[in-house]
Amino acid sequence: MIITKLDKVGTKQVRLFFDEEKYCLLYYNEIRRLGFHEQDEIGQEEFEELNKLLLHRAKLKAMSLLKYQDRTKKELKERLMRAEFPEFITEGAVAYVESFGYINDEEYVRRYMEYKSGSKSKIQIKMDLRKKGITAETLERVFEEYEYEEDDILEEQVKKRIRQKGSVTKKNFQKYYGYFARKGFNSGKILDLLRKYMED
Repeated sequence: MIITKLDKVGTKQVRLFFDEEKYCLLYYNEIRRLGFHEQDEIGQEEFEELNKLLLHRAKLKAMSLLKYQDRTKKELKERLMRAEFPEFITEGAVAYVESFGYINDEEYVRRYMEYKSGSKSKIQIKMDLRKKGITAETLERVFEEYEYEEDDILEEQVKKRIRQKGSVTKKNFQKYYGYFARKGFNSGKILDLLRKYMED
């Protein structure tokens, strides 16, 4: 493999290209440590040393990202890929933190449910979590554990909205209805509750 380009990125990093293909970002001190220069031919041993360095840094980055915020496996992988780690390095770092239980999609769903179940419909929670990379199987498994009283949640949300935005009237009925329908609540239940709280 030939280092065909070392492209400056900002003041601290360089993008490394092997055989015209983008490979990773390295810090200047790492480049110096590895002794890499443009047009150098890289042997297997040097390539392994580079990947060992990248994996170590990716593990530290993963730990740092999880220190400040819970993330799903997919979200963590996306953040590491954004930092331009090669995919197999990213996979290795994710597997590392997963082996210590630092990421666990089932636990993530449970925490998310505890935090959001008082304000969101079942459909909306599932949609949010699917976007975060949670599988349908994991969602079903965790949802089976919960007593999810969606009617009560909707009623609390309707009352809260009335406190914030004022009474339900003929004039704003559709606006109220649209707001709760977009959140994925059952349309019949929404209508019943809005009629119940509507001003005469």
